[in-house]
Amino acid sequence: MPTPASPPNADEGLDRVRGRLMQQSLAAVLDRVRGAREVLPHLAALEQALGQQGSRAIEKVPGHWLAKICSQLSSLPLPEEDAPLQDLQTRLLAALQLQQNPQDQFDAERTVVIREISHSEFDAATREQAPTQPGEP
Repeated sequence: MPTPASPPNADEGLDRVRGRLMQQSLAAVLDRVRGAREVLPHLAALEQALGQQGSRAIEKVPGHWLAKICSQLSSLPLPEEDAPLQDLQTRLLAALQLQQNPQDQFDAERTVVIREISHSEFDAATREQAPTQPGEP
């Protein structure tokens, strides 16, 4: 959420910077391994998307590609001191886990909860919802 003193698109700007840092770190790793972009096309596509869309590109990765990208990234030698790369890996794994466990996405505003009620509760709810006719109490 932007702070009152920051412009409304400050989060978007930070997101782009974060994505570009991730892109640079990923590019450095891919550059170290000859032919990596050809052998790991999903990571190469993510590298480009991070540069164009910022770190929000992670949210736009199709679900069926997340596991492939995570697998490809873990196959590379990742330097532990590279914070943007560690951030990228953490966010990809979190997105994958969220996709694999959709029950964690419970949204009370959009989820219907069904429960059993007694006849008297049903009658009371029906009376509350019924429109009153003119002249009726």
